Amino acid sequence: MLKGVAASPGIAIGKVFLYTKKFAEINTQSIDEAMVEDEIAKFENSIKLTIEQIEKIKEKSEREFGKDKAAIFEAHLMLVNDSEFHDSVKNMIKNEHVTADNAVNQVIEQHASMMESLDDKYLKERAVDLRDVGSRIINNLFRIINVNLSELYEKVIIIAKDLTPSDTATMRKEMVLGFATDIGGRTSHTAIMARSLEIPAVVGTGNVTQSVVGGETAIIDGNEGIVIINPDDVTLKEYEEKLNKYKMKVERLKELKDLPAMTTDGERSMLAANIGTPNDVEGALKNGAEGIGLFRTEFLYMNRNNFPTEEEQFEAYKYVAEKMNGKPVTIRTLDIGGDKKLPYLNMPDEMNPFLGYRAIRL
Repeated sequence: MLKGVAASPGIAIGKVFLYTKKFAEINTQSIDEAMVEDEIAKFENSIKLTIEQIEKIKEKSEREFGKDKAAIFEAHLMLVNDSEFHDSVKNMIKNEHVTADNAVNQVIEQHASMMESLDDKYLKERAVDLRDVGSRIINNLFRIINVNLSELYEKVIIIAKDLTPSDTATMRKEMVLGFATDIGGRTSHTAIMARSLEIPAVVGTGNVTQSVVGGETAIIDGNEGIVIINPDDVTLKEYEEKLNKYKMKVERLKELKDLPAMTTDGERSMLAANIGTPNDVEGALKNGAEGIGLFRTEFLYMNRNNFPTEEEQFEAYKYVAEKMNGKPVTIRTLDIGGDKKLPYLNMPDEMNPFLGYRAIRL
C-alpha cells in the first residue's frame, strides 16, 4: 500500500498502464564556432514544431473541455513565442558555445528553479509547466516521439511519474479509470484536471512507478490518498463493495441536487458554491449550486509574470456571471500575501505576513 495526496475523490479498480516517457540526453559538450549557426537554426525549427504541436493540443482541449481549461496552453504558447526566452537561448549558444538542447535546458531550469524557491505551493508547482514546455522543445530537437495517450484502447489506471498539462489534454478520457503519480500536490495541474474530469486520483506517492508493472491490478482510493498494487482477494472484495456504495451515493446525490435546500424544520436557505477559477463554475452548476458564494480572484494573478489587464479580469468575471445566468455571484477582492506571493510583486519580509501586507492592505 502506498500513501499519497488525495487529489480527486472516488475509487477506481483496474489494470495498470505504466506511462513512461523518453527524454533526450542533454549534450553538455562545447561546440565549435562553426557549429553555432547550425545549433541556432535547429532551435528555431524546434520552436516552430513546438508551436504547431501546442496549438493542436490547445484546440483539442478547447473543443473537449472549454476555453478556460485550455488557458494553460495559451501560457505555454506565450513562453515558446517569448522573444526574451529566444534571445537567452541564442545568446547562450553564441557566447558559451553550448548545444541548443543544453541552452534550452539551462534557461528553463533557471526559471523553474526560481519558481520552486517560492513559498506559494501553487506557484511552486507551476515549475512543472515550464519543464513540460522545455522537454517538448528539447525532444523536438532530437525528433523524439512519446506514447500518445489519445490512443488508449481499453480502460486502464494510468501510473506515471507525473502527468503534464499536455498529457491530460491529449489522453482519451473515457478510457482512464483513475491515475496515480510519483510527484504533485493538490494544486498541481494533474490534480486540478482530475477533479474537473471527476477521475479518482492520488498524487505525490513518491515511488508508485517503481512499485508496479504494466498489466497488474491496482486500486486508486482518491478519498484517502491510497494506492494498492495487486490487492489480495479480501482487499479487492472490500474495495469493490466500497466502489459500488460510492456509485450509489453519487447517484443518490444526483437525485437531490436540484431540490431546494431546506432544514428539517422547514427553513429555506440558499446553497451556493465556493470557486477558485472560472473552470469550477461548470461543476457548481452540475451539482445544483444556487449561486457563487465566494469567487476567489487570486487565480488571475498566479502562474504569470505580470499583473492581469483590466480586460482579462473583466472577461473572467463576465464568464462566470453569464454561466450563472442571473444567479448571485460574490467576487472576493484579491487576497494576495501571507502564504500566497507573486513573483512580480515585491513585498517586504515580515514576522507575521498574515497580519501584514495582505489583501486589501496592499
